[in-house]
Amino acid sequence: MAMRSTVEMAPTGSRPAIRLRPVPRSDPPFDDESAPQVWAPSLQPALEWPGNAQRAPLGPPPATPTVAGASGDARLAARRFVHLCVEVLNGFRPAAHLRRMALPAEAADVVAKGLAGARRAAELRRAGRPRTRPPRRHAPVAVLRLTLCEPRPGAVEAAVTLVTGERTWAIAFRMELHQQTWAATTLLII
Repeated sequence: MAMRSTVEMAPTGSRPAIRLRPVPRSDPPFDDESAPQVWAPSLQPALEWPGNAQRAPLGPPPATPTVAGASGDARLAARRFVHLCVEVLNGFRPAAHLRRMALPAEAADVVAKGLAGARRAAELRRAGRPRTRPPRRHAPVAVLRLTLCEPRPGAVEAAVTLVTGERTWAIAFRMELHQQTWAATTLLII
């Protein structure tokens, strides 16, 4: 069988001629055309399924997946709680409003810590006010930074940096997911 001839184009200027060459009769096989590799059953270990529930598991329990950063729900719940704490510290809400976002067993402690923080903020506002000038609006407590960590799914720990006037504050708290609701279990205002 005769091969087709190559096609040459006339060179123009300093460019070399273009040559089209025929395709060889046999191409290398594609991956899907090669023979499949068959796994020999003699090389595969047999799976031993426990026959009853009394047997001990064959290996360690599967590890729970860790969450990098905090999940979206945890982040939203933490921001809501921080917003509520800031409103309590600024005197816009009573500290008892923290109760609805706390776990019932720890609600009294969370409310007490919030109340202590609100009293301290009020004292700082009164101490910073000069007696000779008329009272002016105080500098509100504002959030500088919120750092979240989710050590395990269903628990989030946060550290919040606050500022009021020239003072810097910090809040640390932990929230856990109970019955599809995020609830505060610990609150610390420094």
